[in-house]
Amino acid sequence: MTYSQAAEKIGIGPSIRVSRRGPSGHGIRLGKVVFVFGSLLLGGFSWGGSVVTHHDLAVRLDPKTHTLTGVDILTVRPDGEATIALALSEDAFVEKVFSQGRVLPFSFAAGSLRIALPPETSGKEEIPLTVAYRIPFRDRVPEDPLNTDDPGYGVRGTIRERGTFLSDAAAWYPGIPGSIFTFRLRVEGPEGYEAVTAGTLARRETAGGITRSEWEGREPLDAISLSAGPYRVREGASGETKLYTFFYPESEALSEKYLSAVDRYLDLYRGIFGPYPFGKFAVVENFLPTGYGFPSYTLLGSTVLRLPFLLETSLGHEVAHSWWGNGVRVDSARGNWSEGLTTYVADHLYKERASPREGRDYRQKILRDFRTLVPAEEDLPLASFTGRDSPASRAIGYGKGAMVFHMARRIAGEEAFWKGLRHVAREKLFREASWEDFGKAFQRESGIDFSPFFRQWVYRPGAPVLALKEVTAEQAGTGWRVSGKIVQEEPFYDLRIPLRLIAEGKSLDAVLHLAAGEVPFAFSTDTMPRKLVVDPETDLFRRLDSSEIPPTVNGIRGSTNLLVVAARGLPDDVREASKLLLAAIGKEKIPILREEETPRSRIAGHDVLYLGLPQEKGYLPPLPGELALSAGGFTIEGKAYEAPGDSLFVALPHPSDGGRVAALFLSRSPDAASLAARKIPHYGKYSYLVFSQGTNRAKGIWPPGSSPTVHEFPPAGTSR
Repeated sequence: MTYSQAAEKIGIGPSIRVSRRGPSGHGIRLGKVVFVFGSLLLGGFSWGGSVVTHHDLAVRLDPKTHTLTGVDILTVRPDGEATIALALSEDAFVEKVFSQGRVLPFSFAAGSLRIALPPETSGKEEIPLTVAYRIPFRDRVPEDPLNTDDPGYGVRGTIRERGTFLSDAAAWYPGIPGSIFTFRLRVEGPEGYEAVTAGTLARRETAGGITRSEWEGREPLDAISLSAGPYRVREGASGETKLYTFFYPESEALSEKYLSAVDRYLDLYRGIFGPYPFGKFAVVENFLPTGYGFPSYTLLGSTVLRLPFLLETSLGHEVAHSWWGNGVRVDSARGNWSEGLTTYVADHLYKERASPREGRDYRQKILRDFRTLVPAEEDLPLASFTGRDSPASRAIGYGKGAMVFHMARRIAGEEAFWKGLRHVAREKLFREASWEDFGKAFQRESGIDFSPFFRQWVYRPGAPVLALKEVTAEQAGTGWRVSGKIVQEEPFYDLRIPLRLIAEGKSLDAVLHLAAGEVPFAFSTDTMPRKLVVDPETDLFRRLDSSEIPPTVNGIRGSTNLLVVAARGLPDDVREASKLLLAAIGKEKIPILREEETPRSRIAGHDVLYLGLPQEKGYLPPLPGELALSAGGFTIEGKAYEAPGDSLFVALPHPSDGGRVAALFLSRSPDAASLAARKIPHYGKYSYLVFSQGTNRAKGIWPPGSSPTVHEFPPAGTSR
């Protein structure tokens, strides 16, 4: 049944006529509702024990008026209640509510559509309810978003000619929060306006100036989202799984690459986790630079879609979410584990499979991001992480979460770890899982009690801080004896710490158990010791020392005490364009000081970002040999950049405050500054970046300084 047929059947015509009369209980505007991860947050309101088990939903999208009109036939288990409460958007107008041909009285209050059930429904296990309604969706879509900390850019629901995005947070269909349901959804739009949602595509056609599609969701879900737009649809297959791309005409040439890549990722993850949980996978283009994973499809922004690395990284991350987050759902009351696990089995796994070094470097980046992006006041335990909304929350939920799974893998062993994941994927499919469920699965396969491990890493904020102390190397006969201790700061963690002694022509490894303040160690070697390294492969999550962090973009992005200084003589137009960088890194509220009003003493105790090259000496430290700056441009890696389209961002050690950063953003023109500013936050791990007309030409990381977890032995083999 199409929307038009459904509307005609219940006597409201092809479009809903809105009544605003209150006494009859019809046409009253709903109060505001706010959804987070599918849960309605309304000050203490109770939705009772009723649940929706099925939606038979028909909607029409009108991009010109930004309006959705809908008829939803809900199958409800009323739990013996005489009144049912349904949630719907604050902007909804309801035309009619009825059940089995009988019009039912209803009212609105505080975002709740309250429906009085007729006496004859008493005692029935399930009843049908039909709700006819209309909702305008006009969330402002940022034309040129700079900051990406909020992946949704505040857009929950919008209907436009360029496209429609209705997240479950938009409350675009009536429902009861907490319900798990199947669905059928029929969507109508203007000719060529194609829709996509969860479930499988049952029918798709264009006739009479209207494009229609019908979707069936047989897998039980807790929410559905809807996207639509003037798409070109391409189809493929991966075994029995249908594959689709819904791309704008200008992107259609990318379809074959995406269909092939999805097929490759599905093959990979079927082998690791078991059968793919859904009947289709679709890649859908969006008008925001998003990267969303939904049950059986991913939503990628137009600018994201064209990034050359996306097929090799982020796309696989979204496919992995089909198992983790969309197949096995998150018990959000006890922490969102899905982003950490998906990061580990996608982004990290690809690096690890490329080479052990790339895997180690990726883990090192996680530790550096945590150190630079998570100030003490923004730290939180993984059990409190629900989703990304800041650099700090991303470093915790994605980065620390991934490291927790890495450490669990090291403890459980390869076979038990991957078997444990397969067990959770099988036993918790379309159900909620918690961190504890993973611990039980790893214990089941390995015989090791993971309860203390997950209590420590999931329910505590922060990370251990480690150092080597009292290291000595003494000649003993024809060999050497190396000894010392590893110490940790309070509060203490229970740790298994890898330790490696690198000696002439060999290396020796040990694992130390540290549960309190310190643990001693000793090595014997028949060749001269060269270096002692704690956690040489970066297998342990810990808080790095400032000396282990090279100055980077993230050092500025994560700063909580940043000064921004415009250099003397910086042209006003370049200064204004450079302010885009502050917006891009979430620092737009920080005032811009003038160099002539900012003595060198003022920058002590602060990270500092200079817009333009400071004229006074002492504002910057001695420059690395690879870098030279002048009024006419800059030289890095032996190449001079003096064109109007050139820009440099470089992060350096603070000239007078160890552990802090002094960064410089130097652009040769306003256009160069504007183009580079938008890109810089995406290169967070780098110390220097060169752009020409907005295209990255050079990037690199300065070597870190000495580390308290590394001891270099002098040539004579005596302690230092």
